[in-house]
Amino acid sequence: MWQRFKESGLFRIIKNKYLLVTVAFFAWVIFFDSNSIIEWSSIRSNINRQEKEKAYYKQEIKSAEEKLQELSSNKDSLEKFAREQFYFHEEDEDLYIVKKKEKK
Repeated sequence: MWQRFKESGLFRIIKNKYLLVTVAFFAWVIFFDSNSIIEWSSIRSNINRQEKEKAYYKQEIKSAEEKLQELSSNKDSLEKFAREQFYFHEEDEDLYIVKKKEKK
């Protein structure tokens, strides 16, 4: 059986030193190197996630700046904001806070 394996073309291919070095190189690059393909793909996915977060926060900043502009330019909207967010009320007013009951 060993003799038949040695005579086959597969043995010559496996014995080829250039093929062995090439396979070892690709195995090293894919799995073991500090800049491996696996590490690179995880870093790339992390970058994509952070870019999405960056876009989200830019949108939130823009929204907050628009709200700030509205509050600083309009006294009625400032009063409305203070009443809704901080429960401000005038001396002769009664304030009732109604909260919705959460379903379990």
